[in-house]
Amino acid sequence: MVAQLAGRESIALDTEFMRVDTFHPRIALIQIGDGDTEYLVDPVTITDFSPLLPLLREPSPRKMLHACSEDIEVLSRLLGGKPQGILDTQIGTAFLGQGLQVGYQKALQENINVEIRKDESRSDWLQRPLSPGQVAYAALDVKFLPALFERVQGELMARGLLAWFEADCQLMVDELDFAPDASLLYRDANNAWRLRRQELAVLRALMVWRDESARRRDLPRTFLIRNASLFDLARKQPGTAQALSEIEDMTPRILRKEADAILAVIAEARRLPEDSWPARLPTPLPRESRDLFDDLRKAARAVATRTGVPEEVLLRKRHVEALVLGRVDLGREAPLPRAFLGWRGEVLLPALEPVLAAAQSDLEAWATERRRAVEVRS
Repeated sequence: MVAQLAGRESIALDTEFMRVDTFHPRIALIQIGDGDTEYLVDPVTITDFSPLLPLLREPSPRKMLHACSEDIEVLSRLLGGKPQGILDTQIGTAFLGQGLQVGYQKALQENINVEIRKDESRSDWLQRPLSPGQVAYAALDVKFLPALFERVQGELMARGLLAWFEADCQLMVDELDFAPDASLLYRDANNAWRLRRQELAVLRALMVWRDESARRRDLPRTFLIRNASLFDLARKQPGTAQALSEIEDMTPRILRKEADAILAVIAEARRLPEDSWPARLPTPLPRESRDLFDDLRKAARAVATRTGVPEEVLLRKRHVEALVLGRVDLGREAPLPRAFLGWRGEVLLPALEPVLAAAQSDLEAWATERRRAVEVRS
């Protein structure tokens, strides 16, 4: 198969995997097509993937996928690194104004007038042998991808958006982080900014233990501690099984299997010296900041009209929030979010900068308020 595909300019790619009661997705099938033939590669049987690795690790041939972030995670474990040359037709259809998360089935209908059934999408892909229906379904996932991509690519070229689409595909791959620093996960926990430093030390310890244990034991994080329990555990710091059972969303299964470990983590974190506690987290931006975000969206809307890029693609929520928070906390010297280092920095940032400059006094006031709140709560 690799010999047949090595000279292709592009190939269609998809995976089937199971992720019900495991931390890591369990790869069950790899589908590859070139527009003429569909290949189904069985990772349950095959143990030596060395012939396939160069095909996926190199930028060429380009890989056409749809809504591929989870596929990239699956393949990254197989490859020991992220596949390269990724082109996601979901990103392409978003540039064409069809919505940020249009599914493969709908994308086929709207762009090449092809209808496929999705009745096997939730079947057991690890079973062997696969049923005839599963085999047919899996092949269809790559059979029409080349035609879909050709149509989307043609539309993007006609609108002068192809280079930006390709850049956003690479941005998507670059932003995927499958192994974040466990010691920093507490910063993103719900309401963590309300906790005192000693409580944050407990929260950090719990989240490090949960992440490392989940990876080592190949279990979902929520099998060890539910997200809704984390704040209460850090605030109340139970020392007995009875007290632990009173924590929100502490299920009988977790109490039965994980209670001793959770109590031990809390007890150890309580003994940490003060100089090792994390700093207080800043408060969220005030409600008045909504006006700034509205003004930034209005500025982006004008750029969207001029460039033909849909507003929701041009200015993603996470990107503009990172931009504003950087200016609040670090001022004009704040590094730009990754998304603004490419084409958005050229076409969008010049429209956003006057809005940020006009709000400079507000940004400084919010920065002072956030620092003061941290000092008071400490």
